[in-house]
Amino acid sequence: MKKEVPKNHFTIGINDDVTHTSISYDPDFSIEPADRTRAVFYGLGSDGTVGANKNSIKIIGEETDNYAQGYFVYDSRKAGSLTISHLRFGPTPIHSTYLVNRANFVACHQFSFLERYDVLKTSQPGAVFLLNSSYSADEVWDHLSYSIQETIIEKKLR
Repeated sequence: MKKEVPKNHFTIGINDDVTHTSISYDPDFSIEPADRTRAVFYGLGSDGTVGANKNSIKIIGEETDNYAQGYFVYDSRKAGSLTISHLRFGPTPIHSTYLVNRANFVACHQFSFLERYDVLKTSQPGAVFLLNSSYSADEVWDHLSYSIQETIIEKKLR
């Protein structure tokens, strides 16, 4: 785009091996304001995660000066399947029509999800990671896989 004659038609975000119009981009680029909370919650259908997050968004939007948005992804069978709640809230209007992809808070309500899903994929560096676990705070690290430990260290998750 900085060229004297920029490309007129291009593709971004995928490797376009058909028309070869892909351009490189910074995968860490974000247009969301720094003061906006972006949270992703991984739950199990019928465990109350979606309902609690819907209530939270309603309360935040109605009872505080913050704007709020929630997107909820779940299987139509709901009970026993993965649910993912994408929440945003902050002091300015929210016009994001896409799921959260750089969360500053990630919660995983089922320990077993760590091996089945990439729950840390959406976490931005320095994000807070909340894990529901039957292990004590002193024991949980030893029960995490090496790849999860590595991601937590690399992203400096708290």
